[in-house]
Amino acid sequence: MNIIWSDLAKEYYLYIIEQLFEKWNISIVEKFENETITLIQNIAIHNHICPKSKIANYHKCFINKHISLIYRIENQSLEIITLLFNQSEHLY
Repeated sequence: MNIIWSDLAKEYYLYIIEQLFEKWNISIVEKFENETITLIQNIAIHNHICPKSKIANYHKCFINKHISLIYRIENQSLEIITLLFNQSEHLY
């Protein structure tokens, strides 16, 4: 399965990494990266393991208790739409 990151997802991913590094330490950053990679690998195998979001054809997965990943499956591709903080106001 082809994995595609939207520009928005890339931007938020890097922002989250920067925030974690500034406020915590490298081990927390590595833990977040591993959680994200593992989740994406699981989604690639089991496309609909996460519940649908409020927006049609999108799914929302918790990476951890603070951050979620929004994705969709389209034409044998896993498109990562965005990452978001769970306590934020959002459309998903």
